[in-house]
Amino acid sequence: MQRVLLIAVGIVTATALVAGAQEVKKLEPVVVTATKMETPAAELGSSVTVITEEELKTYHYRTLDDAVRAVPGLEVRRSGSLGKTTSLTIRGANANQVQVLVDGVRVKSPTTGQAELSDISPELIERIEVIRGPQSTLYGADAIGGVVNIITKKGKGPFSATVHQEAGNYDTLNSRTWFSGSYQLLDYSFSASHLESNGQFQNDGFWQNALNLRLGLTLPRDSSLAFTLRYNRTDTDLPTRFVSTPLPIEPVIDTNNRQESETLVTALQARTRPLSWWETELRLGRYANTLTFVDRPDPGFPCAFPPCEFPSRLTVERREVEWLNHVHLDRWSTSSVGLEYRDESGDNQGGTPFHAESDTKSVFFQQQLRFFERLFLSAGFRVEDNSVFGTSTTERGSLAYAVKGWGTKLRGGAGSGFRAPTFNDLFFPGFSDKTLEPEESFSYDFGVDQKLWGNRIRLGLTFFQNEFTNLISIESIATAPFVKGVNAGKARSAGIEFTSEVDLLDTLVASVNYTYTDSEILATRHPIPREPAHRWNVGLTWEPLRRLSLFTQVHVVTQQWEPNVVYNSGHTRVDLGGSYRLVNRYAFLQALDLTARIQNVLNEGYAEVRGFPALGINALVGLRASF
Repeated sequence: MQRVLLIAVGIVTATALVAGAQEVKKLEPVVVTATKMETPAAELGSSVTVITEEELKTYHYRTLDDAVRAVPGLEVRRSGSLGKTTSLTIRGANANQVQVLVDGVRVKSPTTGQAELSDISPELIERIEVIRGPQSTLYGADAIGGVVNIITKKGKGPFSATVHQEAGNYDTLNSRTWFSGSYQLLDYSFSASHLESNGQFQNDGFWQNALNLRLGLTLPRDSSLAFTLRYNRTDTDLPTRFVSTPLPIEPVIDTNNRQESETLVTALQARTRPLSWWETELRLGRYANTLTFVDRPDPGFPCAFPPCEFPSRLTVERREVEWLNHVHLDRWSTSSVGLEYRDESGDNQGGTPFHAESDTKSVFFQQQLRFFERLFLSAGFRVEDNSVFGTSTTERGSLAYAVKGWGTKLRGGAGSGFRAPTFNDLFFPGFSDKTLEPEESFSYDFGVDQKLWGNRIRLGLTFFQNEFTNLISIESIATAPFVKGVNAGKARSAGIEFTSEVDLLDTLVASVNYTYTDSEILATRHPIPREPAHRWNVGLTWEPLRRLSLFTQVHVVTQQWEPNVVYNSGHTRVDLGGSYRLVNRYAFLQALDLTARIQNVLNEGYAEVRGFPALGINALVGLRASF
């Protein structure tokens, strides 16, 4: 594997010597998440990665967690087979410290702190914006590590439709249908999908049905209305149970452990520009989830700690409203003021009942300044009042400086963060602790971006440092339920992120990124759990023919510390695939493509979370028809 990485890096480096001087025209991405308004990436001091619609189409991602695996500084951890719990971490910040949005609306559960991303068809996504570093000033609690914002497509032009059918091993079926378009002032898009798989073990199946709808209305005076709806229903078998004698806890097969989940997310967004210098936006959002969990006694396993059947039904709801205003003073100054209100509630019925609720009121301010089209400054603060934890204040500032004529951008930023414990952290019987303190952080980063040889080579290097206070982690204990949430004290993480992308030919693009993270919980001197020290991502896309596109991706992760005083071994995962255009414009058929994606080609045995083995070699082959 080291040889593969060296070859990949060698290709990227050697290309600097052979690449032609002809400039490659690549549009500078426009980013919304970093400032809550459309801002060219070149003006941002934050560390930003944008996954474009073109990339999503090229790599034929099955789910969104696959789409973000190659982002530097971001780690994806799935607890086993397809459909199992998946978490996203950034720069040592755990999943609860990373805010996840869909079109600006929070989609993380207020109880578990997790976000379900498998219900959104990649074909519906316009782009994914990943902002690394503290973003609590703009997005409040849960944005210590960064923000992942999934932005869906707006319907355009005449009616169009696509049907994509895939099948693969592990009895995997993936069916997706979507259509979109516009008529006069109205735009629309809709998708329906079904995904199922039997997994690799007994009681390891999964199925999901999902619907996504967007309706938009364009109005005079640069005004618009948009309504979005997302619904998904999942049924997941959970093949792993835990027995506690002897310690440490060891996983074994569970034959009848399963959960059902039903989620509905709705949002209404209105924006207008009543004056040339004033933009205003109102967003209403609602998130509702019902999670049903059943674990009946298994044959052959005695009940050591009655009761041994744990049916539960967890219902959570979040309602939020945000009023955002941007005031422009010519080109050089933009002031943003926002007001937010958020109400959250959770109820658990069953063996471990509890009820929890909270409300949060926030105000934030941000100032952006531009000087001579080369120096860009941003600074802001947020005051947030939570009914459970009281008032907190966070701040953030950043700058970017473009060296004209050199293709160089210098950037940096610093800020504080805040995360309140989840409802589960505080109230879940047996596992929780009502005395838990909120987590706090201070982070900074600085880096340089460089374009060479007419923009054929694009490089980036970033140093980051995070300091966490009152970090909440899971600690093993000697009595049932054998784990408990605790404030682990202080922790830190620091490291570097290197990115590179090279246009070897007009039809051949290579990329290599590397992340090094040095982390430590100061009280124990152990690394932050499940945070690898080294992470590599290598990608190659090639279009040898007009009808044929091919790709390969290599993900390398080194060993990680687990909470149970043991290391989880690292792994190398190789994916490859492509598409071939079978039919191009015949009758009412616009295109018919043969698609394929093969994951874990080397069939490596590994687990992203110890005790939950990942899938071996798995493939999906399908047909995609566009009308």
